[in-house]
Amino acid sequence: MKSKMTVSLAVLSGVLIAGCGDSSKEATTPAPASPTPPPTTAADEIKKTATDVAKEVSAEAKKQATEAAAQVQKQATAAYQNLSSQLTSGLQSSSDSLLKNISTDLGTRVAKLGDSLQSNEVVKTQLNSAMESLLGKKDSEAVGTFGKLTDSKLTPEQTTLAKDVYNAAAALVTQRNFSGLEGMNSEVSGLVNSVWKGNYTEALPPLQKIWTKATLTDSQKNLLGTTFDKYAPGWRDNAAKLQQGTDLLKKFTK
Repeated sequence: MKSKMTVSLAVLSGVLIAGCGDSSKEATTPAPASPTPPPTTAADEIKKTATDVAKEVSAEAKKQATEAAAQVQKQATAAYQNLSSQLTSGLQSSSDSLLKNISTDLGTRVAKLGDSLQSNEVVKTQLNSAMESLLGKKDSEAVGTFGKLTDSKLTPEQTTLAKDVYNAAAALVTQRNFSGLEGMNSEVSGLVNSVWKGNYTEALPPLQKIWTKATLTDSQKNLLGTTFDKYAPGWRDNAAKLQQGTDLLKKFTK
């Protein structure tokens, strides 16, 4: 009996040892090796170097372009600020308080518009050109250029600011060129203040009266046309009809 048990234990021990041996062999079986990458050639190195250089050049070019754009923007900003300052300071010696107030307000409006334009250099150039004309007392030219600003490709906010600038500029040139009209003080004042507010409907009666009643030079007539044709179209036709009616009444009252 003991001999049988001894044999059985020996057999069992052998099986267990054999199993452990197989498991150990399976556990230590190495994983398949990864494929070896192909060796880097000289052409690959050249290509990589060229790509890296191109990236560096592109980044440097973008940096330079950004810096150049910022410099141009800075110069344009300084330009309209300087022109506004010159215009305002040039009018401070005037005895016309309304003219001085309008010029100060115009400078503020120009600054707001210019700041909103950011990198829109085309419109900034037009803005500076208009201010230069205004500073040089080329009023018809100035108003014409200010009018072009509102027709430019702008955001809704910028368009509103451009109209505000136009209104102040129109008020300034009207006051500067018509404040001395004999017998028309109230009409000129009404016209200037209406335009300054951007109320061209309110501006029509005094405008038409000035056109039909006052003695105007050709330069003054041209300036009125340039200033008001854009936002009060047909005003001269109405003024002409008003004059015809007035002349007809004069005939009957003689």
